[in-house]
Amino acid sequence: MATARSNPSAHLTAVISQVALPAAAPVAVFLVLFHGAVAAAAAAALCLALVVWPRPDVAQLILLGLVPAMAAAGAGGTALPAMVFGAVVLFLFRAALNGIRLRVDVFLILLLVSTVTVSCLLPQETFPTERPWKACALLLTGLGLLTCAILVPPDPRRIAQVVTASGAGVAVYLLARGAYTSGRLTGLGLNPNYVGAGLALFVVAGVGLVRFSRSWWWLVPAAVCAYALVETRSRGAFVMAAAGLACVLLVGRPLRHKVLIACALLASVALLPGSLDSLEGSLTGSRTATELTANTEVRKQAALLAVRVALDHPLRGIGYAMFPDYARASASLGIYINTHNDYLRLAAEAGLVTLAALVVLLWLGLARRYTGYHIILQSLCVAYAVGLLFANALADLFISTPFWVSLGCLLARSAYRKPAASLPSPRERRNAE
Repeated sequence: MATARSNPSAHLTAVISQVALPAAAPVAVFLVLFHGAVAAAAAAALCLALVVWPRPDVAQLILLGLVPAMAAAGAGGTALPAMVFGAVVLFLFRAALNGIRLRVDVFLILLLVSTVTVSCLLPQETFPTERPWKACALLLTGLGLLTCAILVPPDPRRIAQVVTASGAGVAVYLLARGAYTSGRLTGLGLNPNYVGAGLALFVVAGVGLVRFSRSWWWLVPAAVCAYALVETRSRGAFVMAAAGLACVLLVGRPLRHKVLIACALLASVALLPGSLDSLEGSLTGSRTATELTANTEVRKQAALLAVRVALDHPLRGIGYAMFPDYARASASLGIYINTHNDYLRLAAEAGLVTLAALVVLLWLGLARRYTGYHIILQSLCVAYAVGLLFANALADLFISTPFWVSLGCLLARSAYRKPAASLPSPRERRNAE
């Protein structure tokens, strides 16, 4: 009697899936602490190169866990972008060996890469300052990571688990370090608003795992991330978390459940006198109303200037990452400030075509019905898309890496979804009977 032979490659991939992924982040932290960030980045690149060939999807999960670990270890300057860029090159080369089929989403990514590159190389406005090549390179690296996730999508459950676990590690590190600026938690070389944006994604992923894995243990990392998020006192991050949590808790539920949840929230606010005022005071921290109003007014003026610039330069924009210099030279603003809105930044710096391509990509990935763990990824992308209204996060790998991988997985899911079967005709039903 013939027996099935064991496949050595199958055993190898199983070992990689079970061992390499959990060990990636601790090994990276150890190397950074005792051998420096460059050595850790080199070791991570070598390990990714070995994992990419048998399991490119697992390699993406390892990279997803390594990014926050490297950022927490202080490798965000050069080592972290270089490691992610090298991993993206390996992913794309591996995918090219199997052939890349041109699809609508891949075409839109190529369009984004082209328009952003042209706007950076051939800016409409020039200033006597150092060219901001790094911001453009980071955005292109993120688009490459998105392409990799589309071509070889990882397991959505694993994505949510890695994001939650690594986020909890970052939150514990930030809280233990205890670095505050004006009463707001900071760290990782980022201001509190950007730290809060990353923590908001971690909270959404943790709550999503509680709902769909039906394991209450995921509440622990979600609660740690939520506490750190509150400590950042970032209004934009709170809105991000609220949008993501609303999506992950309400999507897929019957209408009556949605109505009951909304009514419960409204009733809790109405039955607690002064609850909104006390909540606002605890979330904004030591910042006064005058300071918050001034910050809002400055951002509003920057947004209005970005709209005018986008209308004056609709095709190519003024040049990617050129808006802060343009704002400082502008008579209406006169200070060095970014748009604090990445949609307006793309429109002003790279043109309306670039903004339209990004919006269509988001629409293709988010405007569909998903089930199971794909809803968690959808909620992550919704939170990130809302966060782009308040921050320039597309060029920050710590915040954008979970978004690129999640959006790529959603685009791959929607592209390969089979169309619904048509109803049988009356004649076919009679024949079947």
